[in-house]
Amino acid sequence: MQCGSMRIKKSVRRTKKYKKSTRSSKGIKRDSGSRKRSKKQSKRSSNKRGSVKSKCRQWLQDKIKKNMKELKKGRWVSRAQAIAVSYSQVKKSHPQCKRSLAKKRTTKRK
Repeated sequence: MQCGSMRIKKSVRRTKKYKKSTRSSKGIKRDSGSRKRSKKQSKRSSNKRGSVKSKCRQWLQDKIKKNMKELKKGRWVSRAQAIAVSYSQVKKSHPQCKRSLAKKRTTKRK
């Protein structure tokens, strides 16, 4: 057997340079620039939500008007039924309205 010195090449890995991370009060790591980005993103998304919410309300209002006319013709039994049907029709025809037309929860889930 030949005993010789074997060379082991150490590969130098180039790693990405990350920004210095800071710890928030909850102990979650995030990079220092993320807070500014999140504020901008939330502002944009809230503007979109506002426009969708107003459109949904308008669609619901129009649908309630139509169903109230049908109530007078005898299609629905009560006003409450006409309004409930209006909500379900708008949610079915415009799925993006499900969130804005959802019931408000007053109690917290455990």
